[in-house]
Amino acid sequence: MTSHSSRYGRLRKRDSPDDDYEQQRVNEPEISIGLSSSTDHIPEEVIYDFLSGTYKSVEPDDLLIHLLTLPSRILLQEEYELLKLQEKDQQQQPKEELDAEIEEPPPEEAPEEPKDAEEQKPSDEGINEALQELYGNVMSAEELARLDSQPNPFNFSERVSQTQKAPRKDLAIQTEPPPSNTYSLSFGLSNIFDAYQKDYKKILAKELELEREKEKEKERERKSGKQKSPRGPREPVVHLPPPPPKQAPGDLSEIYETASMVERMVTQNIYDDITQDFQYWEDTSDDFRPLEGSLLPLWKFSCDNCRSYYVSDICWNPFYPDLFAASYSTDRDGSSDSGGMLSLFTLKNPGIPERLYRTPSGVNSAQFHPTKESVLVAGCSDGVVFVYDTRLVGCLKVLSSTTITGKHLLPVSQVRWIPTEPGQNLGFYSVGQDGRVSQWTVQSSSLQYTDILDFSGDTQGSNSSSNTADKVKLEGTATCIAFSPKDKNVLLVGVDTGVVFQVNASSTSYGIIRYPAHSCPVRAIAWNTYHQKIFATCSGDWTLKLWLQCHVAALVILDLGAPVADLTWAPYSSSVVVAVSDDGRVHVYDLFLRKCRPLCVQNIMQRRRTSLACVAFNPVFPIIVVGGEKGYLISMKLSPNLRKPHKDAKGADEQKLREIELCKMDRIIATSSN
Repeated sequence: MTSHSSRYGRLRKRDSPDDDYEQQRVNEPEISIGLSSSTDHIPEEVIYDFLSGTYKSVEPDDLLIHLLTLPSRILLQEEYELLKLQEKDQQQQPKEELDAEIEEPPPEEAPEEPKDAEEQKPSDEGINEALQELYGNVMSAEELARLDSQPNPFNFSERVSQTQKAPRKDLAIQTEPPPSNTYSLSFGLSNIFDAYQKDYKKILAKELELEREKEKEKERERKSGKQKSPRGPREPVVHLPPPPPKQAPGDLSEIYETASMVERMVTQNIYDDITQDFQYWEDTSDDFRPLEGSLLPLWKFSCDNCRSYYVSDICWNPFYPDLFAASYSTDRDGSSDSGGMLSLFTLKNPGIPERLYRTPSGVNSAQFHPTKESVLVAGCSDGVVFVYDTRLVGCLKVLSSTTITGKHLLPVSQVRWIPTEPGQNLGFYSVGQDGRVSQWTVQSSSLQYTDILDFSGDTQGSNSSSNTADKVKLEGTATCIAFSPKDKNVLLVGVDTGVVFQVNASSTSYGIIRYPAHSCPVRAIAWNTYHQKIFATCSGDWTLKLWLQCHVAALVILDLGAPVADLTWAPYSSSVVVAVSDDGRVHVYDLFLRKCRPLCVQNIMQRRRTSLACVAFNPVFPIIVVGGEKGYLISMKLSPNLRKPHKDAKGADEQKLREIELCKMDRIIATSSN
């Protein structure tokens, strides 16, 4: 009892908290933990620098190089699942084996422990060697194992960061389409114009409202006697567009293009039947009469007060096949100075002319420039020549001749452009009844002239003594001229005595050929379109003659039964020629098919005879335009027999077609010479 009680007393005394604290303080030594590194230096050891991206050699005194090489105690998900499977397998073992293992007495040297205990209680062999070297002398094996089981603070990674991030998915949502409605509306240039006008009125209304507000504000300031400080902020200055000038009720200058387009549309609807005939009409009666044809009347062209004038000349535009110019004079000889007109018509709008130029005297002749489609020259009955730019609507007259600059003293009979090279000044010839044939050069602001020929007329006061070349005086008075398509210096001049002169324009002192053509004044001369040595003349002696250059005898003489006013060659055939007479008839000849009689003779007006003065062939379409007295101007379409191509011309190219036409004319020359 004594021993037991004493022992019990010692135990109670030892179990007191104060005694335990004192005993631990006396028996346990102080422990100080420090980090040190003692490794041998390797000369060839390097370390990677992430900042510079290169490998650097390790310095010998660097003791922290192996400090962070402790292994990590973090288990991955795969390893953790493997451990769980092993634990389940161990739990499912039979209980008999587990009881047998428990009943076996453990050996005395080292009692055997279960596997789970071995995993949970680390032994000295499982401790990292590095920890044993550092803390083996101050810490026990259990404390080292507990320290080793803790996560490495220098290589710590949370489990969340190891999970796989779910990919982002887009979810499409289909909604009901918005309600729709079908809408249709006819829209044109007039609607656009009305919309602009409406918007412009709104702008003007806003401007007026702003001005009224400013005036009211000034009135208030004036009444209150307060004035704005000059140093205060100024209002921004807004420059408003000036209001449009008030127009007359019928003024369409600002919407000219729109109005002309609408006008053409309306006109084509009105003359729709004529337009269909122009495109598709073919006279079926030509199949039963192979050597006869007809002319179909198409559009009539007129302008204001045109019945008091005479259509003196017609010229088609070389670039626009639907545009032509017509000159108007009071009488045929152009001696009256009661006024005239120069009109530009188009087949797209035959009711109203595209341009209408009023002149103080009659216009006897007009022609478009062969390369400048907008330049037009005209000769008047008072001796003045004009050069127009037809693109301008307001400013019409560009250049004109005056008494100082050498205008003709008597009416100008004809004007013709001179073919010029690119870069040269434009030039033209004029023929006047005062006996002069002058060459004009178009300068930037004036017209300069040079007299080429001087006929036996009154030339006093012409001021040509200082601006003339070597002139040759010829009998009569020039009435018409024509340039050779082969040589621009070769000039044919028709005279009122019926003679035709061939003159070299570069040197008029030699090389003059005289053709005894007619017994009355020569009214027109025209070169053949294909054969450059063939030309035709017509006169008031009722005849139309065909000539070969440098041959004073006519090849073909045609009697039309009335004074011939004008003639023209067809652009599609070398043997087709059209002439008009004073009795109001149009004669169409095809000299290759028949020379004795025309293929077509047609009266322009059936009830009364109208004297005709000019005719012109369209360069593209198979139509002609005929003009005469009382402003009569009409277009006519040729039937198939009048424009029938040669049998060898089908499928031929341009060169082949030209050779065929030359052969036709050569055959006419050969048969006429015999």
